[in-house]
Amino acid sequence: MPLFEYKARDRMGALVAGSMNAPDAEAVGSELDRLGHFPVTIKSTEAEKEEGDKVDPFERFQKITNKELVLFTRQMSTLFNAGIPVLGILVALQEQASSPKFKKVIKQLQVDIEGGLSLSEAMEKHPSVFDELYVSMIAAGEAGGVMDNLLKRLAGLMERQMENDAKVKAAMSYPKMVISAMVIAVSILMWKVVPIFVKMFEKAKIELPLATKILIASNKAFFDYWYVLLGGLVLVIFIFKKYTATEKGRYQWDMFMIKVPIMGPITLRSSMAKFARVFGTLQAGGVSILEILSVTARVVDNVVISSIIRGLRDSVQEGTGLAAPLKQSGLIPPLVIQMIAAGEESGSLDEMLEKVADYYDEEVDHAVKNLSTMIEPILLLFMAALVLFLALAIFMPMWDMTKMAG
Repeated sequence: MPLFEYKARDRMGALVAGSMNAPDAEAVGSELDRLGHFPVTIKSTEAEKEEGDKVDPFERFQKITNKELVLFTRQMSTLFNAGIPVLGILVALQEQASSPKFKKVIKQLQVDIEGGLSLSEAMEKHPSVFDELYVSMIAAGEAGGVMDNLLKRLAGLMERQMENDAKVKAAMSYPKMVISAMVIAVSILMWKVVPIFVKMFEKAKIELPLATKILIASNKAFFDYWYVLLGGLVLVIFIFKKYTATEKGRYQWDMFMIKVPIMGPITLRSSMAKFARVFGTLQAGGVSILEILSVTARVVDNVVISSIIRGLRDSVQEGTGLAAPLKQSGLIPPLVIQMIAAGEESGSLDEMLEKVADYYDEEVDHAVKNLSTMIEPILLLFMAALVLFLALAIFMPMWDMTKMAG
């Protein structure tokens, strides 16, 4: 007999889902009526299989966006709060998902849960969709029975991260546009304008200034050895990526990103906001301190900060607490240390960390808004220096030629 999947409402109005073998859909409906369930949908798995066999050749390149994941998380929070069981939630959200790839992921979650896995265990099988923080928050919600609250917090955390990323992207759009325009302008000058002056200067047979010699040599290298320059650039990028993929290289690069002017303070504040938000959220969900430190160390992007967080495990096991070893690191801002110390003393660490996260989110927001303002003078100074160099390189020999002609 064919297999049918169904969704139905029980006597309490809760959504239930399952599958059964029956001669046809009508027989499934009759059985659901007998069980006191009101059928919502009944679908043959054979029809679903035929539909699933239609492979989208571009699906492998599709990405489940953060926006889709946030919406999915908020909807789960609402449905859990309404008392709907997890399978019923997934069935409902699968229908609402707009991405075919996400539909398949949600469907696989249903299959794994029906096979005996918990929701967090099922999500752990899809690391490209649900990262370690997401899975840890779900596991905490399952253990503490506060799934709706933790999902709401998780969605808020993800939304803040999306907002910060969007603000950084917007702030960097103007500098990127200026740099692109400069590259295009210089390329046109080197390709069309400079060769004309080079021929003119060669015919005049005059002693060229240093700036002009540098410009001519640069022009020659640009066109005669472009493949060497391109190969060198590719090699430098390759070596950089390989080195930063090592533990030592990544540590040194992340330390540089903390110390570098302009971007350094933003990097540190962003890491502090994420550390405090994740730590406070997990502790509010009843997760143990040691597990929180493990998760937080893995989800904070900067490995320098991650190594400091990992080092806290030993201090916690020895009963030292968090504030003292954080102070010894020399990198964690005093405000964070003071708030953590106050939270440990008062027993309200999660509340203190929420305040720290709110403060640093505002700091990051303010710094990102001023990013263009800080970068703009540097770009203008560089452009002025470039224009001055080109003017000297081209017009100084022309001035000499004019004097000789006179």
